[in-house]
Amino acid sequence: MAYRAALVAERARLSRGMEQALEALAAPGGVGLEDQPPLVHDQFVALRLNASDRRKLRLIDAALERMDSGEFGYCAECDEGIPPKRLQVIPWAMYCVPCQERIDGRSEEGLDERLQMIA
Repeated sequence: MAYRAALVAERARLSRGMEQALEALAAPGGVGLEDQPPLVHDQFVALRLNASDRRKLRLIDAALERMDSGEFGYCAECDEGIPPKRLQVIPWAMYCVPCQERIDGRSEEGLDERLQMIA
C-alpha cells in the first residue's frame, strides 16, 4: 500500500535525521569561551528538532498500528473517513480536517487562557 510505504520512508528519514542531530549535542572538548554561544544555540536547535521528530515518529507508529488494526483512514474523533488527499499529504493524520480544526482551536483557547493567567 502506498500509505504504508510513505510512512515507512518518512520514519526512516526521521530516524537518520535524529541521529545526525544528536551528533550536534556532543560538545567538543576545549571550546573557547567565544565559541560557546553558537555551540549552545546549535545544541538548542538540535534538541528542539529532535523533540519535534520524536512526536512525528510517535504519530507515524500510531498510523502503522491503525493500518494493522484496520482503523487507518478513519478520524479518531468522529469515525468518518479521512479524505485520501489529506492522507496523501499527511499519511499519519489521525483526524479529518474539521475535527483537527476543532482540536487546534481548543488548544489555542487553552493557550490563550494560560497566557491571560500569567499576564
